[in-house]
This record gives sequence, structure tokens and C-alpha cells, in this order.
Amino acid sequence: MADESRKLLRYIVRNLIARQEAVDIEADATAVDRGAEIEADQRRALREEEQRAEELSDAFRDGLLRAGAARRAGGNAISLDDRKDVDNRQADALIQFLVRADLASSTTRETERYRYIYTISVDWDALTRVAREAKVDLADVLGQQG
Repeated sequence: MADESRKLLRYIVRNLIARQEAVDIEADATAVDRGAEIEADQRRALREEEQRAEELSDAFRDGLLRAGAARRAGGNAISLDDRKDVDNRQADALIQFLVRADLASSTTRETERYRYIYTISVDWDALTRVAREAKVDLADVLGQQG
């Protein structure tokens, strides 16, 4: 399961997040910027995203497991409280890699000054499509027999 979730995360980073970053870098480039500089910036952005994904890979997997369990129980979202380290890391991972890739949505509610509860709703149809493109067994990622 961990290998499948990492494979899915790598695919999302390389094929969705990195593409967005590349477009943003090109849009922010000035007429003076040369192609080689833009490409170097894009490679650097990809390395940074891959490093962040590696740091958050366990939290990403655990957050997906939690969201999958909530879905099986009839829920359509999970709430993560940033006052709890485990919840905070899962929220960070899911927002960084699912919400940014338009594979989930999130809302926040302030609980106290600078503290929040993140409610994250996965777009299961979109995530299933991306998992299929990545040749990842989403049921395995979610800990389901399948």
C-alpha cells in the first residue's frame, strides 16, 4: 500500500503540480529571462515539490486512508485540527497535493487565534481517474480489498 500511495503522489507531483508550477514560472518570467533560466527555475521547482512530497508521503497516505474510511462510512469530508500534529501534517499533505491539483477542496474554520480546522473533501471521481492514469490501484492505496 505504501508503494502505491507514493507512486500516486509522485505522479500527482510530476504531472499536475509541476505542470502548474511550470506555467506559473513562465507567466512570471520577464521578457529578459532566457529559456535556460526559465527551465532551470522549473527544474528547481520540481525538485522542491518532490522533496516536499517525500517529507509528507506518510501523512499523504494516512490522510487518504482517513478520507477513504470516512467515505465508506457515508461521509463526504474529513476534518483535521491543526492543533494536533498528526492532523496538521495530513492537512498539509492533502492540501499541498490534492487541493492544489484540483483533486479535493478544503475549507477552514478558525478555532482560536491562528488555529484552524481544515475540512477536506476529496473529488473521488477525479482522483480515481488520476490513479488510473498513474497505473495505481486506488483500492490498494485506500486499504480496501479489491
